[in-house]
Amino acid sequence: MSAVRTWLLERAATARLVLAATCAWVAAVVPVHGWAPVVAALLCTLAAALLLLRRAVRARGLLAWVLSVGLLAAAVSAGVWTARTVVPDAPGEYAGEATVLTDPVTGPSGAHRAQLRTAAGPVTVISREPLPPAGSRVHVTGRIEPEAASAALFANGPLTVLEEPGPAWRLRAEVRGFLARCALGEGTDGGAAALGGVRDHDGAGLLPGLVVGDVEGLAPGLEEDMRTVSLAHLTAVSGSNISIVALGIMWTVRRTGAGRGWAIGAAVVVTTGYVFVVGPEPSVIRAAGMGLVGAIVLLRGTGTRGPAVLASAVIGVIVLRPALAGEPGFHLSVAATAALVLLGPGLTELLQDRRVPYPVAAALAVPITAQIGVTPVLLGIGGTLSAWAVPANVLAAPLVAPATLLGMLVLAFGLLAAAAAGPVLAAIELCGSLLALPATGCAWWIARLARVGAELPAAVWPWPTGALGIVLAAGAALGLALAVLLRLRAGPAIGAAVLVLCLLAGTLLPVVHRRVPADWQVLVCDVGQGSATLVRLGAEQALLIDTGPDSAAVDSCLSAAGIREVHLLVSHFDADHVAGHPGVVRGRSLTAIQFPAGAGGHRRARALLGAHPGVPVTEVEAGTQFSAGRASWEILWPPAGSAGTGSAGTGTAPDGSARAGGTADDDAAEDTNASSAVVLVTVPGLTVLVPGDIGEAEQRRLARTVPPVDVLLAPHHGSSDLSPEFYAAAAPRLGVVSVGEDNGYGHPSAGSLAAFGSAPVLRTDECGTLVLAPGPRVAAARGGARCPV
Repeated sequence: MSAVRTWLLERAATARLVLAATCAWVAAVVPVHGWAPVVAALLCTLAAALLLLRRAVRARGLLAWVLSVGLLAAAVSAGVWTARTVVPDAPGEYAGEATVLTDPVTGPSGAHRAQLRTAAGPVTVISREPLPPAGSRVHVTGRIEPEAASAALFANGPLTVLEEPGPAWRLRAEVRGFLARCALGEGTDGGAAALGGVRDHDGAGLLPGLVVGDVEGLAPGLEEDMRTVSLAHLTAVSGSNISIVALGIMWTVRRTGAGRGWAIGAAVVVTTGYVFVVGPEPSVIRAAGMGLVGAIVLLRGTGTRGPAVLASAVIGVIVLRPALAGEPGFHLSVAATAALVLLGPGLTELLQDRRVPYPVAAALAVPITAQIGVTPVLLGIGGTLSAWAVPANVLAAPLVAPATLLGMLVLAFGLLAAAAAGPVLAAIELCGSLLALPATGCAWWIARLARVGAELPAAVWPWPTGALGIVLAAGAALGLALAVLLRLRAGPAIGAAVLVLCLLAGTLLPVVHRRVPADWQVLVCDVGQGSATLVRLGAEQALLIDTGPDSAAVDSCLSAAGIREVHLLVSHFDADHVAGHPGVVRGRSLTAIQFPAGAGGHRRARALLGAHPGVPVTEVEAGTQFSAGRASWEILWPPAGSAGTGSAGTGTAPDGSARAGGTADDDAAEDTNASSAVVLVTVPGLTVLVPGDIGEAEQRRLARTVPPVDVLLAPHHGSSDLSPEFYAAAAPRLGVVSVGEDNGYGHPSAGSLAAFGSAPVLRTDECGTLVLAPGPRVAAARGGARCPV
């Protein structure tokens, strides 16, 4: 006990701040009531009184430390609870003025998003209409829905611009545009364009994302590839970026002979301006706080002050934005910074001992230790890892710093370009493009690592989810840290043994229990007599085309694939295609809803939208295209302007099944088969055509334009209401029928099976859920004479 007491007293300030930060985190995530700040204030008063009493009776040591911890913990908890009371905790209407803080972005559903500063606090506005540029003063009306990092405001209509962006915001836009032009080798007056012409490689689009978080120019599929090999943090401004920038500034200032305080002050000033250029959204503020902590600790070296600085930063961020405490991104930032604080100085010294210059050693220590820190959290929430994550980060690390710092210099030239014209502007653009040339080369290397790593075997490595995954990942990270940093002769062997054991356990456990292969691209879910097709957009994100009739069945399919965010596209509103929608949101979030134009008045459409208020909605028709990650989808039907006209006739199809849908309760008056959305899905190495329930007339018209595909789902579950010309035009290499066992409709009909010609045909009533991978390769959930496993 005396040893513990001595340890606490020696590190009293650090331990006090760490415990206070823990209390702040708890206060930010537990339910809060209006009386909570009052209770915290009373606790502060009591602790202060006890401290004064301690001084009166001359108590020392552990008692005084405990009282001071109580006082600080109560104070920060009161601050957090007070901040939470001013943020809306329930949905409500909002109408008022706001300032657009970030550049609008458009998601795959077509919805536009941006950060706003409103009288109700910071919100993320989501609108179907284009949003004004950052810095605009607007009037907005809509509904506020509390979310994780900040409230979401779903705009009722276009935002009314009250005031255009001011000079600072216009300068910001010009600087960002200058960086993008220089990265691409373009120039308004030809100065930059003269240097080798336009650059069209991956690095040119990645550099703006690496420097200022601008991902508009990223090449298709690159962001998903970088996510696969754990390089996604480089496509946005992260704590590593801030640390590199701050380290560069502090190292430069210290070289002039200035003191440590001046160096830190300069880093804070530059970081503040950098955050403004990037955009003061919650993730950037979080990254700035954590990144500055890491840079300061690396500058100061080892000791007990690093954890104290980190704890202080956590307290400040949580008091400023309590909602961040529940955001996975904040957990990742804190984990990365904690690893940098604890391991960064030691790794930097280790590299310096091997004659690596300090700037290079520090630049290498930032991404390597950050990767060690985030791995347990990342795998705990993501469920997968890549065998190439650490090698990719190690190989990318030497080029992250030069790319970032050269990009910052290009931004500095952008400031000069904003005030220049004519030959001077051309000369500045030429200088900017000269600096951008090696920077884009560094970015190209990083992009190439992602492209190659994502295609290698074991690029997606299954890992247990939940507490077991976190423990095993923490063990693997600990083993890697011991192997690198433990300065004992047996250190590398001990670390390697821990690493290998954790990796083996984490790898074998999911293989034993896995139901969906790790390289899946499309799942045709077994939902009985209905349809539900899942398209992979990311590690936990997917496009779901229809939900089937059974909520439990679609929930099981989504769970087997590890999906947590769903983008829903409803081909039409028959019950066998949409009635299962409650199962989609069991433990998941619904990010967008799409359905054919004009179908919103259907009774099931109203039920769907009523069950998910505030989710962005997009009506689709032939010609509309979307993309996310490495997947894209195009709507081939219904024709533009048809607006849900429905089928030309009602009653029964030639095979005796109800044309209005696959269930008995469908109303003939609500026949929507003819206006079903026909979706052409393209994923790496695979094209899949999902035609809904269109009949012979619609198929015959589409036969003129439909492209050949790898996989064709039988229209209307294999109904005999078909056009052989449509099947022939699609020329699939594999046919799939989503159908229920003993369905009573005669699905699939003999004519439908024959229409596939020589292509093999798999059925969900015989094979269960079908897993499609590039090739196409297919695996079935359950074995059978005609079902590959």
